[in-house]
Amino acid sequence: MKTDPRCPEPGGGSAPFVVRRLRAGRGRGRAGPEEFPRCPSATMGSAPYRSLLPLLPLLLSPLSLLPAVCGDCGPLPNISRAEPPEDVRHQDSFPVGSKVTYRCLQNFSKIPSRLDTIVCFNNSLWSNLQEFCDRSCQSPPQVPFAKLSAEDEMKNFYAVGTTVRYNCSRGYENSSAVLPSSTCQENSTWSEVPELCRKRSCGPPANPEHGKVLVTDHLYRARAEVVCDKGYTPSKKRPFITCFAEEDEVAWTPLPKCLASPSVSDTTAVTDSTTHLEEKASENNYILPLILVPSIIGLTSQIQGMKSRIHPKRSTGLRGVQGQQQPNPDSARILQWRNSVLRSRRFKLASDSAPSPFA
Repeated sequence: MKTDPRCPEPGGGSAPFVVRRLRAGRGRGRAGPEEFPRCPSATMGSAPYRSLLPLLPLLLSPLSLLPAVCGDCGPLPNISRAEPPEDVRHQDSFPVGSKVTYRCLQNFSKIPSRLDTIVCFNNSLWSNLQEFCDRSCQSPPQVPFAKLSAEDEMKNFYAVGTTVRYNCSRGYENSSAVLPSSTCQENSTWSEVPELCRKRSCGPPANPEHGKVLVTDHLYRARAEVVCDKGYTPSKKRPFITCFAEEDEVAWTPLPKCLASPSVSDTTAVTDSTTHLEEKASENNYILPLILVPSIIGLTSQIQGMKSRIHPKRSTGLRGVQGQQQPNPDSARILQWRNSVLRSRRFKLASDSAPSPFA
């Protein structure tokens, strides 16, 4: 029996065989068997497959990497300077859609603009993550003579090796062609900012009219005192000026004026007025006793008269041998004091009316 021309030449395989099946007859004839040739089966020993044997281990090795369950992701990948949570760190299989967030190791900080979560995709593979942990420094140092540049001030992460630059503050100017800078060092600290900015000068201030300025320094934030000449006083309670910054320049604050002090004639007029008021007060001191003393004497006499009427025996005891009433000692002392006051008043008026020998 001949083999079908479509069959390849066997390389040592079994002989060809035929498959018979009944052929449906037409008309009156009976159906007879129909022969169909079948190609001989190729075995591993045949020539086409003998050359694939050395490659078999390589073809089977990827199968060992497939997850235990079809459609799941395998163990978590290792990410530099980061670690997964403790509860899933040693898990071998994760279902599709699982999300795991890593955290930075000690002494490392997360870079704000980078992702820290991986996802298990439908192809049973984990998503890729760019390194998101690095050593960093805190906010750059602040110095009085310079201000952090606007570009570096907008940053929120300063990795090791990052250098920031400064611009001189208001009232300061650059003392060299290099701007101040600072670098984040390996120990996560900033290097010292060099003082490359110096204070600007307001120059010697002008002296006010009828005065002068005592200056010890004329640089930014310096303070000077204003002293007026004799007979003049400053127009401000605090006679000082300060070197301050105005936009991109520095200048002294306005000078206080030195105003003339009050004249001697004005002072004399004020003194005379004060003396006149004192004299008026002195006159009142003399007039008041003259009014009060008679009132006191009259009141005392009335009290004595009432006593004499109530106790006539006692009043008779005060009479002398000839039947005359003796003077009251209290009334005598009051009259003596009154006469003394009147004499002092008359002497004062006489001395004021007399012309002064120094006039």
